[in-house]
Amino acid sequence: MLKLYIMLKFRGLSYGNQRIYMKNFRIFCTLLFCTFAQSQQLDESYLDSLPEDIREDLIEKSEKQTENAKENYRASIYSSRMGEDESLINLKARLEADLEELERRLKTDDEITANKELKIFGSDFFTTFQTSFMPINEPNPDSSYTLDNGDVVNIQLVGQEEFIENFPITGDGSINIPGIGKLVLAGLTLNEAASLIKSRVENIYFGTESYVTLSEIRDVNILVSGNAKNPGVYTLTGNSNILHALTVSGGINEFGSYREINLIRNNETIETLDVYDLLIDGNYSLNKRLRSGDVIFIKPRKNIVTIDGAVKRSAKYELNDEEYLDSIFRFANGMKQTADLENISLERLLDGTLKSIPVVNTSQFKSIKPIDGDLVYVREYSYRTARISGAIYKPGFYTMAAGETLQDLVEKAGGYTENAYPFGAVYENNEAKIINKNVKDLLYEEFLDNIIIMSQQNISENFDLTPIIRLTQEIKNSKPSGRVIVDLQGDSQYSNVNVREGDTLVIPEITNNVYVYGEVSSEGSVMYSPNKDVEYFISKSGGLKRFADTESIYILHPNGETEKFSKKKNLFANQPQTINLYPGSIIFVPKKLDNSATRRLAAQAYVSILGNLGVALASLSAINDN
Repeated sequence: MLKLYIMLKFRGLSYGNQRIYMKNFRIFCTLLFCTFAQSQQLDESYLDSLPEDIREDLIEKSEKQTENAKENYRASIYSSRMGEDESLINLKARLEADLEELERRLKTDDEITANKELKIFGSDFFTTFQTSFMPINEPNPDSSYTLDNGDVVNIQLVGQEEFIENFPITGDGSINIPGIGKLVLAGLTLNEAASLIKSRVENIYFGTESYVTLSEIRDVNILVSGNAKNPGVYTLTGNSNILHALTVSGGINEFGSYREINLIRNNETIETLDVYDLLIDGNYSLNKRLRSGDVIFIKPRKNIVTIDGAVKRSAKYELNDEEYLDSIFRFANGMKQTADLENISLERLLDGTLKSIPVVNTSQFKSIKPIDGDLVYVREYSYRTARISGAIYKPGFYTMAAGETLQDLVEKAGGYTENAYPFGAVYENNEAKIINKNVKDLLYEEFLDNIIIMSQQNISENFDLTPIIRLTQEIKNSKPSGRVIVDLQGDSQYSNVNVREGDTLVIPEITNNVYVYGEVSSEGSVMYSPNKDVEYFISKSGGLKRFADTESIYILHPNGETEKFSKKKNLFANQPQTINLYPGSIIFVPKKLDNSATRRLAAQAYVSILGNLGVALASLSAINDN
């Protein structure tokens, strides 16, 4: 806010006045730093007296404030060393940048999420592989592996003639076995080669068995081309296929097709890989092993169609020219149960204009050919899940439609039991919990600031800071509540609240007690009596202690509302303040604090702590439903 004020003030000055303003501003920054930096020094003996968690937070906060002050001081000194004209320009630039950053931070998470673009399906597939430019070592190919030059065959003879030896397949495709002769193995499968060797051994050596295995696999040099992420020449093993070549080359780039990847040998396409066969249908039918000189060619993408909304896997999918738009639903794993089948739309770019085409039912997609850039959106019915517990007949989780209220949730749960206390219902909402957490964090920071100021002004020598420290600890350790005030008893304005995702509703049982805590002689519960005031229940708790703050007594009603009570008489009516109490109301009498700033912060802290206490008591009352 200070930067925003400076900027607006600065823009309204003439150039001459801007120069004077800058000069005074630099002097102000220098004086501010000297004063502020000195004020940040915290007394070590005072710090040692604090609880460890508060002490650490105070030191960290003080160090940050000092560092920020130093940065501002350096900026002002640097600015004074520059020409005043340049200082004005730089100040303007910094303030403009601060405003842009402020605007950026004001953007909600929903806006950021809305701008998040869906990925093309399959784009993450190749990132799961560890790519390498080294050959892939697969020493155990199956019996259909085709032998060629560079492979090494291990042959073992057992019987009349015994030996075990490796035989490399030479350039003419053959091996030479001593005593047996030359055998051409190139072009044969491993199974066929084993049968040939076995036949020759049996003809020459009576009672001798032969065992053939592949000891080493040849390397092949292939070219990965087209729309590969890293096109080039790669060395792989002879047992590799198209998929292996794609993984070592990094996969497919942003222009490549996942549906048509060709293996080209001698200028002919001998095999085509459709990645969707693997990822969607689970078909792994790559039969062709790579040979030196093969080319893996990735064709350009064709029709990219986006499907979003009430489908199980929203993404961008690639459709072939032969496919129709109905394939997109199969690729997306079908539709959710919450899909509105009567609200499906097709957005298509026609004649330079994006047009929305309503589709009555999914069967129409069977006759629509895809066009690159199509968007299919399936509307989703707005359902949400909420939990209800306590004094109702059927506690548990319930699916609620948009627009259904807490009263509808109660009816789905079978209604209230005889002992239910709807006026004390505790309704918690996730959004409220986030807001209350932020408020709690800000309040804790204010307490730390207040402790720093009080210690630096030596206020701590005049009165006891222990209650403030204790209150600071309670704020730090308290869990934020997501409670929202409701009144399920009667036609209150709070009774028809719409249910949101993740909501919880606790219906406690009726209680005959009023709870009194704080600076009273005997904390605990007092039997409820109709038409009795606050002072009656305090007197039943033994009366007030010496340092009780009689001007700031807080009342938490069962429905979550908080009121402040004072024993001072009303100046206009000349009579004490009256507050209606109910079964389950909580009376909290705080300890008197002399510092006005601390009292203001304490009031916020008491409301937060009381709220958590009310939730805890209501939950204990309802715990027997489980």
